[in-house]
Amino acid sequence: MGLSSAWTIASPLMGVPDEPAHVIKAAAVVRGELTGREMPAGGAYQLVTVPAWIAYYDTFGCFAQKRDTTPSCVPPFSGDGRALVEARTSASNYNPIYYALIGLPSLLDGGAAAVYGMRLISALISCLFLASAFSALSQLRRRKWALTATSAAMTPMVLFLNGAVNPNSLEYTTSAALLANLVLLLQRSGDPQAYWRLVPTITASACVLANTKGLSLLWLALMVVTAGILGSWPQLKALSRNAWVWVGTVVIGFSCTFALYWLTHHHSLSSNPFEGAGSSPLTGAEIMVDRTFDYATGYVGQFGWLEVPAPMGAYVLWLGLGVALVMAAVVLARGRGRTATIFLLAVLLLLPPLLQAQAVESIGIVWQGRYILAVFVPLLMVCGLALDRMNSQGFSPQAAGLLKATVILLAVFHFWTFMQTLRRYVTGWTLDRRWIEMITHPSWQPPGGMLLCTAGFTAIIALAVWLLFRGILLERRSN
Repeated sequence: MGLSSAWTIASPLMGVPDEPAHVIKAAAVVRGELTGREMPAGGAYQLVTVPAWIAYYDTFGCFAQKRDTTPSCVPPFSGDGRALVEARTSASNYNPIYYALIGLPSLLDGGAAAVYGMRLISALISCLFLASAFSALSQLRRRKWALTATSAAMTPMVLFLNGAVNPNSLEYTTSAALLANLVLLLQRSGDPQAYWRLVPTITASACVLANTKGLSLLWLALMVVTAGILGSWPQLKALSRNAWVWVGTVVIGFSCTFALYWLTHHHSLSSNPFEGAGSSPLTGAEIMVDRTFDYATGYVGQFGWLEVPAPMGAYVLWLGLGVALVMAAVVLARGRGRTATIFLLAVLLLLPPLLQAQAVESIGIVWQGRYILAVFVPLLMVCGLALDRMNSQGFSPQAAGLLKATVILLAVFHFWTFMQTLRRYVTGWTLDRRWIEMITHPSWQPPGGMLLCTAGFTAIIALAVWLLFRGILLERRSN
């Protein structure tokens, strides 16, 4: 939550993909307008009625996708902030559940404070689900690699999206929470008390996941299938006979029914045409296959409106760790753990071309790497689970030392990625602007100033390093 909040402060308002549309949608939903009205010219945008100060955020596009332009270009607000006006949003047909939660600050305050409040509520909800995932993993009998791999999955992109107004963050956080708690429930299927403790969390994760975005029902099904692969037949049979499980299943079923109703009746997957619109499904699939590994950069970091890449070293580090974990799970692990790893890896690689093939004719190539973080994060978790099933011993001194070095390297690139992105907004990425000018001649400043923002992020990263070191030490002592 601390790291996500730091990204909330460092990212200028509307400096996240599609954030103006999501902010306007949230303000409309909490005021009772769940869907919008068609614009006179048609298209994917719709009109909603919101306070004038909310509509103002649709004018923040002057710095989007322009790396040399800082947010200081945004025009000042003028007019009556209490007046109700029409504003356009491309998210009007999205499921309203997420927006009903994060739109509440707009009822209490106006201006920038309300939007930062929206971001922080989104971060809090996302981090609560991540905390649930880590909590469940920490209760497994064999947990060291599962916790390690899931920690590695907390890339800068994950933290960046956590701290933004964008339902994308709830997809991967609820997927992780759902899978981790299902695995724990399977392991404790013989304990009657486990059901009343875990089923409510599983139910909440599944219900929120189902109602997040257009593809969320698919992510929900994939997490359930993955948990089924990891579970043994006696464990699955025990779950099928428990009343708590049946009650949770019924609740999840109603939630999925509403999600499916909204998806089909409000066309949540429709979009403005993008590049490649009108192409054949085969052409769309071929384009996606060609770009498979380019989209992998979206797992690590593409900030702003995708114009701010993470440092190359960050891509090398996180994608290298991901490949190493997958290879270790596939080559070294056995049984259900390896099968689950191969299943999610196949989904990660093959699903984007399949999805785009059936949609390319109408909307073109709209895919971004962040869209499948709901599979990427659980994939690394499953790799850790598979490795834990292979070896129940604690970390050897050599493994512990290597992991500590990796933690330090991850912290360095978290910090470097954060600072590079902050620099893009404080001074802009131009050849005539130096790092020192972030202090001496800033063009834009985050709330509290750049120095305070940097100091806060550094302190939280240091705390994260200490916590991970402590976790590695504890697992080594259990040897």
